[in-house]
Amino acid sequence: MTYRKNKGALRIPIALHFFASQLILILIVLSTVYFYVQSIVSNYIYTECEARLDVAVASCQNFAQAFRTHIDESGKASDDNIRTYLLNSIASAADLSNQANISLFTNESSDGGAYTLLWPNSQYSVSYVNATSEIIDAVIESGGINTLNTTQTLNIGGNIIYYRVLGIEYSSEEGVYENIDNFYILAFVNSASYYSFMAAMTLTLIQAGLLALLIAALMSFVITYPLLNSTRRLSKFAGRIAKSDFTPVKGHIVSKELSGLADTMNNMARKLNEADLEQKTFFQNASHELRTPLMSIQGYAEGIKYGVFGDESSKNDAVDVIIAETERLSNLVENLLSISKMDMSRSGGYEVKKQNIDANNLCETVIDRVRGNFIHNDKSIINDIHAQGLYINANENDLLRCLENIFSNCLRYCKSAVRFECKPDKSGKYLEFIISDDGPGISGEVLDHLFERFSKGSDGKHGIGLALAKAIAEEHNGSIRAYNIKDSGACFVVSIPLIKPKESLSKINKEGR
Repeated sequence: MTYRKNKGALRIPIALHFFASQLILILIVLSTVYFYVQSIVSNYIYTECEARLDVAVASCQNFAQAFRTHIDESGKASDDNIRTYLLNSIASAADLSNQANISLFTNESSDGGAYTLLWPNSQYSVSYVNATSEIIDAVIESGGINTLNTTQTLNIGGNIIYYRVLGIEYSSEEGVYENIDNFYILAFVNSASYYSFMAAMTLTLIQAGLLALLIAALMSFVITYPLLNSTRRLSKFAGRIAKSDFTPVKGHIVSKELSGLADTMNNMARKLNEADLEQKTFFQNASHELRTPLMSIQGYAEGIKYGVFGDESSKNDAVDVIIAETERLSNLVENLLSISKMDMSRSGGYEVKKQNIDANNLCETVIDRVRGNFIHNDKSIINDIHAQGLYINANENDLLRCLENIFSNCLRYCKSAVRFECKPDKSGKYLEFIISDDGPGISGEVLDHLFERFSKGSDGKHGIGLALAKAIAEEHNGSIRAYNIKDSGACFVVSIPLIKPKESLSKINKEGR
């Protein structure tokens, strides 16, 4: 299967991932702060302007005092008197508040129209008078003059104006409060300064956000640089492994996770290196082991072809050698295929099929298979089987090959007999196949490498049989071990897990049907 890189896929650097997370966090914080400040400041502006209007209105309540004693002969205050006393009151009022702008004007029509601005007068700046006139125009146009003593708002040139229109009352001689028609006091507050302050705060918030983003970008680079460097090193290391360069990565890895990955990759590289060396050694040894019988077969075949063997007896001997070497070659190939199958099973590329097997029948089968070789070599088998009613989960052919290889090894070195025992171990969890001989035993230098591939003693054939036996035992979740019996010979013990009693009973019931 060929791997093809998706060139159209979007790939984002780690630093950008880190910066994006910081960017999202900063935006969330800034948005929250912005809306919170907007809400707080808006409420604060309204409350503050309302309070300032209250103070200003309260300071205007004494203006009515100007009319208590200045009433004409008809009992009514004349317009001239009203105008004069109001202006004098405003000009001389010591308690007039500066919390809001205060203006006095007259309006002849309740539905708008011309008005006369009485205060502020020409003593003030033209711009101030014009600004006040503009606000009075907007108040009259919006009908605000018809709603007295209620705080209202205007939007003039983008500025929010909070205002309150007051009617003027005076007390007559009879003590009755009467409204003075067409005279109004306008108290207003321009909130532009507040909103300017809020705009300044917003600008400051934006500047702080931009600064935070710049700092976040620098932090992303500084913090992720060691991570990027470590990732590049591991990427190059993986590339070297792909090219069969298993040199481990060295140096400090900053991230704990990447450090663990580096350790895992180093361990992987070490195992791959061992597997690579083992594979190369395996092929070299396999080639050597295959070459030997092939050369022998070729030599004898050519001898027969060219008449090297003159008499019939010599030809028969040559044919016997060819047949023997062919059998040896066949066994070697079968063992190589079997051990390759075990390797594939261990790596997950192949599944060994298993089934419940009667251990007693398995022992009888293996004895029947090897008995002919023992008779041919004038050796005997001593059997001691205690496996009645015991079952194991195994691949019968593989387990038979495992035991046959051990029998073949013991037959090669025994003097007169090989002993075969089958019984549960002391724990009752494993079934032990014990095969021992009365030969010279296993030398120390061979014992340490007995189950390695192509490891063989002085009389060994190809060094695959016992390595295959170990692989089969381990494939069945078991084990194999070898040791020397004092004054007797070599002993091999293969341990295979027994099936639980309930599973065994189920197997027996099925067979009984």
